[in-house]
Amino acid sequence: MTKREVRRQIKAKAKEQLANNWIYLVLVTLPAVIFGWIGDRAFQTIDTVAIANGQFPWLDGTGNYLSVGDGSAMGILAFFAGTAATYSLLNFFRTEEKQAHPFLQSIEVYREKGLFLGTIGVGLLQFIWTVLWTMLFFVPGIIKGLAYSQAFYVYKDAKANGEAIRFRDAITRSRQLMNGHKWEYFVLILSFLGWLILANLVFGLGMIILLPYMYLTYAGFYDYLKQDLAAKQAEAAAE
Repeated sequence: MTKREVRRQIKAKAKEQLANNWIYLVLVTLPAVIFGWIGDRAFQTIDTVAIANGQFPWLDGTGNYLSVGDGSAMGILAFFAGTAATYSLLNFFRTEEKQAHPFLQSIEVYREKGLFLGTIGVGLLQFIWTVLWTMLFFVPGIIKGLAYSQAFYVYKDAKANGEAIRFRDAITRSRQLMNGHKWEYFVLILSFLGWLILANLVFGLGMIILLPYMYLTYAGFYDYLKQDLAAKQAEAAAE
């Protein structure tokens, strides 16, 4: 299967899940949309400005309007709500199991032991290391942003499995997962560009539908990366 076919397959599954469960999925991601919308309007923090400051909101796997590097209260709330939604939708992409209170998942998911502090730690490391690379050269900063993009998923899976994992280990594993897949992920992000423009033509309200679609797609891509890495490791062990 070609990379284009893989991408289409992941997006097709995400579309199907969204079509059959759109009310539930919208409620899960709605807090992230609300906080992101308020913050974006109040502080005029648009994506081009964020990138210029070493923040890559569309490369971190969460699709947050405002990253943890933004100091505003709305930026911080958007970060936690967006990351919580990605955790929830990763579970949903795999099992399609619905939680009792979808709108409250921005709080509920952090009841998992260590996940809240881990999200802070991984997010800060992502931000600091990406900024440092961006200060060196802009393009390496983008490349590193892509390399670190799966770290939240990695950390979440590790905690769910009862594994003791350090923040930097999550980023290291993300780099391993993204080895040979950074351009592929970048193309996946660009595939949403037209939809993002349309969503923001109506003051960002289109994100209510678009964000769950993106989150499901990113979750599917993460699982694809895990399967690909496992296959490569098995092949290497067999040689």
